[in-house]
Amino acid sequence: MTALALACGALSLALFVWSYAIYPALISRLAEKRGVAAVSPDPAPPLSVEVIVSAADEEAVIGARVADLLAQQGVADLRVSIGCDGCRDRTADRAREAAAGNPAVHVVEFRERRGKAAVLNDLVAASQADVLVFTDANTRFDPGAVAALVASLAPGENGAACGRLLFETGAQADRTPEASLWDRETRLKEAEGALGVCVGANGAIYAARRSMVEPLPLDTTSMDDFLIPARAARSGKRVVFSSAAVAREDAARNVASEMRRRFRIGIGAGQVLRRERWLLAAPRHPLLTLAFVSRKAARWLAPLFLLIAATLALFSPSLRPEGAAVWIAAGLACALAWARSSLPGAAGRLYYFGVLNVALALGVAAGLAGYSRPVWTRTARA
Repeated sequence: MTALALACGALSLALFVWSYAIYPALISRLAEKRGVAAVSPDPAPPLSVEVIVSAADEEAVIGARVADLLAQQGVADLRVSIGCDGCRDRTADRAREAAAGNPAVHVVEFRERRGKAAVLNDLVAASQADVLVFTDANTRFDPGAVAALVASLAPGENGAACGRLLFETGAQADRTPEASLWDRETRLKEAEGALGVCVGANGAIYAARRSMVEPLPLDTTSMDDFLIPARAARSGKRVVFSSAAVAREDAARNVASEMRRRFRIGIGAGQVLRRERWLLAAPRHPLLTLAFVSRKAARWLAPLFLLIAATLALFSPSLRPEGAAVWIAAGLACALAWARSSLPGAAGRLYYFGVLNVALALGVAAGLAGYSRPVWTRTARA
């Protein structure tokens, strides 16, 4: 048991070091060697663009979201589809009020709450647009965000594009360190996008050619922004990063809210690890596999192996104190998060990183075990 615990602990450490220290430097270097791909100075835009929003009880923000999308500049033929997933509030009414009869806005009400994947599948199947832009109800686009995504997809070899998400903390002192940690992730996305393997999009702002979008499994949990770009890459298309396509969201209100979201993401990650094994076929798509293994699989599995190591250590007389210390630290961190406690400075960032990784590990374990959670509630950000 001691040897197995040490092996799992070593594997966890190796995955953390590779994903957070070695891989970013490696992918940045590869991107520098590849250089910037030439783009036509005046690319012809696709014939049509449709923005798709899956909303569940979003009456507080959906009106501003619709107005924000209708104010987009640089896109001649823009449609907006709002899918109301079994809403128990006035989300649909608020969306129609904001549209003020504009025929470009289509509000679809689904009687039962089925989850984001089912709503997206239905909206995509009903669309005739050349390019689909996916976003969330609580997101705000800069005026030229959609046009920038469309321009990124103008080259024929590009199948999907990820935009730049900025987290805004406002004046509240108890906001999480999410915004500062996200800057590092954005630089990583830029490097992967230069290589055409920016498969780690975010649900706030990404786009894909409609012909590249495959139906999502109905029990998919929080993984449309990974699966849609990744499957476009599987077909041989590039997935790029569009730095000019800017979206904004409020940072999570507290660590507990973000912890619930990270657990949900972990469930989806476990589903991906079980189902999407083609991502490990390195001979077919070496760069895609490198990006997936290094920035997704490694980060999903590193904290899980750490908790497995700590659990195994409890059965080893020589490692029992260390195993107990890991679980006690994890339990105390989660308890602090549920108490809405926050810490300042570097200690706060370390605490935030630790709590989210514990939640992620538990979610990954649940996803690998077959648990699914297609229906969700929004993370508190306002």
